[in-house]
Formats: sequence, structure tokens, C-alpha cells
Amino acid sequence: MGLRFARAALLLLMSSIGLAAEPTELIEVWLDVDTATGIGDVDDGLMLIQSFHSPEIKIRGISVVFGNAPLDKALPIARTITGRFGPAGIMPKPGAAAATDFGKRTEAVEALAAELDRGLMTIVAVGPVTNVGTVVKLYPKLHDRIERIIMVAGRRPNQRFVTNEKQRTPHRDFNFELDPAAMRAILDTKIPLVFAPWEVSSHVWVSRDDLESLRNSGGSGAWIAETSQYWIERWEKNIDTRGFNPFDTLAMGWLTHPSLIESARMQVVIEEGPNDRLSSEGAEPKVKPYLVVQPFEGHGREAIYCFLPRPTFKPVLMERLSGRH
Repeated sequence: MGLRFARAALLLLMSSIGLAAEPTELIEVWLDVDTATGIGDVDDGLMLIQSFHSPEIKIRGISVVFGNAPLDKALPIARTITGRFGPAGIMPKPGAAAATDFGKRTEAVEALAAELDRGLMTIVAVGPVTNVGTVVKLYPKLHDRIERIIMVAGRRPNQRFVTNEKQRTPHRDFNFELDPAAMRAILDTKIPLVFAPWEVSSHVWVSRDDLESLRNSGGSGAWIAETSQYWIERWEKNIDTRGFNPFDTLAMGWLTHPSLIESARMQVVIEEGPNDRLSSEGAEPKVKPYLVVQPFEGHGREAIYCFLPRPTFKPVLMERLSGRH
């Protein structure tokens, strides 16, 4: 067993028994995002700023994928946020514009492969995994350079993504459902995996009071408050009056502060089942794939599954978003 897999196995064991320790060495990271601040979900933009203010990591590169926004809109958003708050010398690279780009070489795929060739990295993929799945498919010799892949996807059996009791149609497992084939390619490897799904992020809320606190902090906090107004208004009107869930920030939170997020070793499978979003109009297909986790019993595809943030996670997140780390 190589050093990477030995470390991953130890981390899995420690996480499963609640002993996950904070990182003591700088973690080298590649970020893969579907940024939409200004036109859609703000969570990727929040995760970027959180990452830029996380001294535990060194960002080796950023790639952009379709998802929360079309690629031609997501890319300039990522570049604006990185140029304003990120480290010097990092330019987000354009990747897949659709799931049909899975397996195609893009600037993002080539850049990620080149960085992996230089040495070990953790990949944090918080959009559809088309870019990452393509690297895994085209460059099998680089698998041992990937320390782990952290993704925002997955669910327990029969779990419905419902924010409140009035919600009739559940949310999708968005990142997975936009490109199941790319996820399958990743699951078919032995690369250590971590899932920070809807379940874990559904416990964290960004409220109007939180945005006001960020505004008063100045800098990145004030920018976040200003650019998140339309998003919190949309959630308050259509989903929940508490505010919104900052989904992707939990993935980075697990990497920098694993002891603040409860997780477990799970077995991961892709299975088909009745579509939980079927409507009377019949616009959705009757059957769809699900990315499902079950208790790990010593066989099958193993991964860490995050399910509950500790109360101390949110103050750390707010600190990182404000830049006061």
C-alpha cells in the first residue's frame, strides 16, 4: 500500500470513530467550481472566498465547469472572485460546458493533469464532476497523485432533499444528476473519496443577520453581503425564511476542520429508482439514477460521508468569509 492510500485509510478510520484531527501540514488543493454569484447559487463563490482565507491549504489551481451557471458565465465570475480575493498568479481555467464534454480534453483538464503530474493534490469538486471525471478517465497513471476527491453529492437510501414540510417537490442531487457518467468513472477507481452532501449542509443557515455581520466586517464580507441579497430574497420567498444553505462551504470545511463535521465510512453505489421529482405534468423521467450511501461492511466502494456539522463550524465559516481568520 502506497503512502497516499495508507494516509487515506487512517483518515477514514479516525473519521469513523470521531477522532479526525485538524491538518498539521499544508494541504495542496485544486478547486473545481460552477460559480454563479450574481445569477444563481452563491455557494461556489462563498467556498472560493472561504478557501482563499484558509491558511491550512495551498491552492494549486482552479477550474470551472457548467452547473449553477453556463460555462461562459461561470468562468468570468470565478475569475472576478479570484482576481479580487484570491492568491496572485491563479487564473481559473475553462472546462466542460455540458455533460457531453465528459472525456474531452479542455484547458481545465490539461491544467489539472499537469499539476497532478507535479505532485500530490486534493481535489475539491463542488459542481458536476465532468472535469474531474475526465482527468480520471484519460490519465489513469495520475490516480496515485490524487490524495482524495471531495464532492458535493450523495444521499442515504430513500432520503428526500426537502427543506421544510411544505415543500412538495424535493431538490435534486444537483451535481450528481447533471453528470452521472463522470461520477461512475470516479467510483470505478481506488482514489479516496469524501462526500459533503445536501444532508450535512442542510443544517447550516446564512441569515440576514449573518449577512449584516459580514457587511460590517468590510472587505470580502461586505462584498458577500452585497452580492447575496438577491439569493437570500429568493430563498425567503420560495424555500425557507431562515435564509439559505451555503452548500459547497461544507466540503472545504471538512478539509480544513474535519473534527467540526461528523462523518462516517460508507459504501457508495449508483442505483436506479423511481424519480422522486415526478409531477402531474410528467415533465420528469419516471426513473433516474441515485448516488446512495449505506453502512460500510468491508466490501464495495468506500468513502467518507459527511452528515452533521458541529455547532462550532458556522463561527469558523463566518470568520473565513469575512477574512478575519
